[in-house]
Amino acid sequence: MKQHLGEKATKAQNFIFHTAMLLELVVAIIVIIALLIMFHQVPGELKALVFNGEFNHFLKYMFDIIIGIELLKMLCRHDLDSVVEVLLFSVAREMIIEHMPIYFTLIGIMAIAILFLIRKFLFVSALDKEQE
Repeated sequence: MKQHLGEKATKAQNFIFHTAMLLELVVAIIVIIALLIMFHQVPGELKALVFNGEFNHFLKYMFDIIIGIELLKMLCRHDLDSVVEVLLFSVAREMIIEHMPIYFTLIGIMAIAILFLIRKFLFVSALDKEQE
């Protein structure tokens, strides 16, 4: 009886895992579609940059594309490197685009430093890749 229950639990766990993977794939496809739409608008953004001189708006737009690409890589790779990269780009985007007060900028710099320290000392990407 216990063995039968264990098999059902394993089947349920496998079903949940495969459902989660499928949902992750759907999210990745949606991100790809959104990135393609954003890439389609880049020439218009370049034209606005030339005529209006809105470099900050253009930079925000390009950072959004970069963060979207990193998010897509994170969904596909399932490793710690990609998570840290998404966080790094997100913090850098906020610091560069928002023109925050100096103490917020200092907090952003400390956040980036902490992310680099985490990447360097708290996990070894080779071990992360060995588990696959």
